[in-house]
Amino acid sequence: MMRHGRVLYTLFLLIVAMNLSGCTEEATTADTFSRFRVADGITYELSESGIYYTAILWDGSSTAVAMADAFDDVNVTTIAEALFKNDADLVSVTLPAHLTTIMQEAFFGCSALTGLEFPDTLASIDYLAFAYCTSLTEILFPKVLSSIGNYAFAHCTGLEVADFSLGKAAVGASAFLDCTALATIEFSYNVRSIGQNAFKDTPWYDGLEDGFVYLYDYLFEYRGTIAPGQEIAIAENTSYIGYDAFRDQDNLTSIVIPDTVLRIYGYAFYDCDALVDVTLSAQMVELGLEAFKSCDSLTDIVLPTTLNKLGGGAFEDCVELTDVTLSPNIPVIDSQTFNNCPKLHSVFIPKRVAQIRESAFSGCADLETIVFEEDSLLLTIGSKAFRDCVSLTSVLLPARLTDIGAYAFSGCTGLAGVFLPTTLKTIGLQCFYRCVALTSIVIPASVMVIDADAFVDCDQLTIYCQAARKPATWDSLWNSEDRPVLWNHSVSS
Repeated sequence: MMRHGRVLYTLFLLIVAMNLSGCTEEATTADTFSRFRVADGITYELSESGIYYTAILWDGSSTAVAMADAFDDVNVTTIAEALFKNDADLVSVTLPAHLTTIMQEAFFGCSALTGLEFPDTLASIDYLAFAYCTSLTEILFPKVLSSIGNYAFAHCTGLEVADFSLGKAAVGASAFLDCTALATIEFSYNVRSIGQNAFKDTPWYDGLEDGFVYLYDYLFEYRGTIAPGQEIAIAENTSYIGYDAFRDQDNLTSIVIPDTVLRIYGYAFYDCDALVDVTLSAQMVELGLEAFKSCDSLTDIVLPTTLNKLGGGAFEDCVELTDVTLSPNIPVIDSQTFNNCPKLHSVFIPKRVAQIRESAFSGCADLETIVFEEDSLLLTIGSKAFRDCVSLTSVLLPARLTDIGAYAFSGCTGLAGVFLPTTLKTIGLQCFYRCVALTSIVIPASVMVIDADAFVDCDQLTIYCQAARKPATWDSLWNSEDRPVLWNHSVSS
């Protein structure tokens, strides 16, 4: 049904192109059909730029396919999503010589597919591209391949050998999940990233010995359980610490990350609830998603000045965290980075931070002070960013800020003063909900949108608006409880 629908859609495009063009019939027909080429049951479409073809349709007419390399010296570089999906009769495919991209689910469920040789040009294999290709037995990945998507080869139960030795492709999460015959994996010394559960439920993974598992300079994981009192030392030449590397290690109390380490990937120390002391690499550039989430005993952290990527939830639920020093080079404080860190008492936001995303500091009950570095580049504060920061008494928002999201300061019951800059354009839904200590606020003339109930339950509030009257773009319920409003307010007044 899916393939039939695509054929009809392609015919529709041809008819529309011929009927709507102002050219002669001969020119129109030639131009239209040069966009689509058909060879051996496969339809190829020329890109709008005219520099490559994509294989977009397959009629299922044979069990062995030799795909076209090019048409009129324009290379076939892409296999579209789901092109051969669930073709249980397809046995072999000769891929285009200049292929760069295999899109998601392109060969999903091709259970009879046995022979597969990737061209040297292949750069990416997308999500679920070869999942459930149960007859594949051996794969050699080319040198230029940069990414293998999530679940790309999941459930390939006949796969015995995966050879990455030529290159440094980033392997996605669960990429080889449940490859129950995969016992041999050859890695390159250029291993850079292996996603969460990439080789789960394979003989290779199940056969790993306890202790540190290194793939050259990549610390894949610590296997087994760290014993109480056991000292843990990461090898000095380590460059990467993998996903889940020390996850749930309840007896890990301290760790020194060598200065050779550039990246710590997601969940690396997730739920290490006895971890008290962490010294991070002075050269580190990335700290991944939820890397230290639920480290209940961690009290302080200093992020190196080289760090430019801080993953969402990196310190979420670190309930004893009191002090944090942010890197001056991070452009974003991501979603939930310090969510529910109730003892965090102050934070200094470096100049280069342009976004504070959803729930970044939500539930930081002891947070009293937020200081923005002079000449801050901050543009947006996301929804719930400082929700329920009940100890926050005042905040001076930086001069370039344009948007404050929904519920951003809701539940900040101690907030008595807030300064809004003259660049501000949007105040989100229930932005200051239950700010019961807030007695006054000045709304700059620059504000174009105030969403509903922005000041609901602010029982003591008087609103001073620089606009002469309510702008039409403000929600009709922006001041749903009819707090006192003074229009045409002057800053000097």
